This record gives sequence, structure tokens and C-alpha cells, in this order.
Amino acid sequence: VAHVAALNGVLGDHLERTANPLAIQMRLRRDGVALDLDRGTLAARIDRPASTAIVAVHGLCMGDLAWSRAGHDHAAALARDLGGTAVYLHYNSGLHVSVNGRRFADRLEALAAAWPVPLARIVLVGYSMGGLVARSAAHYGGLAGHRWRGLLESMAFLATPHGGSTLERRGADLRAQLDLN
Repeated sequence: VAHVAALNGVLGDHLERTANPLAIQMRLRRDGVALDLDRGTLAARIDRPASTAIVAVHGLCMGDLAWSRAGHDHAAALARDLGGTAVYLHYNSGLHVSVNGRRFADRLEALAAAWPVPLARIVLVGYSMGGLVARSAAHYGGLAGHRWRGLLESMAFLATPHGGSTLERRGADLRAQLDLN
């Protein structure tokens, strides 16, 4: 799984453009399993859902399971501290931030509509590139007039390169050299 996430981080745009089965499709997940965004399925999958959804967004070349290390799940711990329920975005980090932001905004709209209890607030937590994707989703969700934007209480950014990333620039150079754009 980690290898596929890394591959998507480097060549994700190419994988999607060529309809390669290794291209990661954006999903909200729990315990590494995709969530169907309908109320009944979420109610069955999420034990005691809280009125606060904590949505963790991984960074470049990572996957949703990267929030867990040595038996400790950082997003789940934050959710416990805030009295919320953690869900995790799994996405193709090789696509442009704006593409992922638009898609994520739509997923959050579907999540807000299907949440099994009345949803009072959403907290987005982004690591590295995930912070850029979260910020982009907030922008596009606002432009679209999405309901979830009114529920967005806060966003936390961990090592997010708001001013640009050397790694991203080097990745773009590598893609250009490989002529995969």
C-alpha cells in the first residue's frame, strides 16, 4: 500500500491520465477501508459517531494509514481529545493540489450530508501537501456554496509548505525529464 501511494505521489497524474489501475481514487476511509458516503452505511461502520468530524489529510507520497505509527494513531488521538470522530482522506498526491482540492470539497459535502448524527463541526488536519489540499478544498467548497463550509471550525497544518516546496519543484523537474507530463 505504501509503495502504491509513493508511486502515485511521483507519477499520479500519468497513472490517472492512462487509466492505470494503480492510480489511487480519492476516498474517505477508516481503518484503511473506504467509507461509502450514505447515512446507513456510515452508521453501521462508525461506532458512536460524534457531532465533530476530524478529517486527516496525508502528505505527498503517503496514504491514509500514515497517521498511525507504532500503535499510536495521531488523528484518532486528536479526535479523542476534541470529542470527535476521525476519518481519513486517501488520495492521489501526484495530481495537482487544485484538482485534489475540488474533489475533496465534493467528498466533504457528501460526508456532511451522510453523517449519521447531526454534524456540528468539521476540523481538517493536513500534513505537508495535505494542508495545501485542505486549504484548496476550503476555497472550492466556499466558491460552490457547500454546506460543509459552514461547519468548518478550524484547520491545523503540520509541516505544510504554504510558500512552496523544494520537493515539489524537484518532482516537477523529474517528471519533465521523464517526459511524462
